[in-house]
Amino acid sequence: MKLKSGIKLLHHSIDFSDAIEINSGIIHHKDLISLKVPLIDEEIECHYEDDAYLPKREWRCLSNEENKIISTEAFNKDYNTIYLGILPIRLQNLFKELNLINCKTEKEVFEQFIINKNKVQETNSLLNEFVGTMSNTPVEFLSIATNFANCESVSVDKRKLPENYTFSDLKFIGLHKDSSNIEMTIYTSNKFGNRLTINLGADHRYFLFVNLTILQIYNMLRQKNVGKENINNKNICKLFFEYFPDYPILKIKQKPYEYYIAPTDNCIHDGATTQKQSLDIVLTYLGHFKI
Repeated sequence: MKLKSGIKLLHHSIDFSDAIEINSGIIHHKDLISLKVPLIDEEIECHYEDDAYLPKREWRCLSNEENKIISTEAFNKDYNTIYLGILPIRLQNLFKELNLINCKTEKEVFEQFIINKNKVQETNSLLNEFVGTMSNTPVEFLSIATNFANCESVSVDKRKLPENYTFSDLKFIGLHKDSSNIEMTIYTSNKFGNRLTINLGADHRYFLFVNLTILQIYNMLRQKNVGKENINNKNICKLFFEYFPDYPILKIKQKPYEYYIAPTDNCIHDGATTQKQSLDIVLTYLGHFKI
């Protein structure tokens, strides 16, 4: 299936020649041999939710035509533009001084924050100033999170996890859309802003996405004669995969200290840490970001 015009991608002052790839659609996780995740003393396979779908592994570079479809020269709206940028050198250096890149576990990451309390305060001050320049509305700090290496999905519903859970308890949800507000509907998915996620790890990671807004997907399903009463905010991703399994997934390489801004309430997406051996560390804000 050919790429449609929808959500656009903007990037400044970044070598983008090898930063984005495309495939030919999705596959149910049960139809893939699970990758091995390197833990400290063993390797283990990922577990998934029953309805988890992943991108097919047949990645390639975009054609010139596809590049034109996905690219933009200006940030349009916070609900239909993805931006890839890089932190200022001063912020990069401050994070390097925190020595997060040598951490092996989430516990070690938070220990570094405790040990370097004064440095963290300086970093927070500069980071809040930097993030604040990109939003005219208040910005919400969401989380500092870690993910395991070599995972094709990083998203987990942690509300289901037991206390003192281990990796074996994790069930990844695969490609999905966020719902940052409980009252969100298909028609209001474009109202809740976007998120800014910074890669603080030692290696690159990936942002996976479908370049269609939720309303575009809804209209495509209606053209397939899916009754509007049968489509809602919770099942629209599953229906899209059912009716359009061959629609391409895009994959952006996010290098250390690069950040992306993306409308994760308004598009199907996920993160991935494939081809990565070190701990994935991400810092995320919610807001109405615009470049």
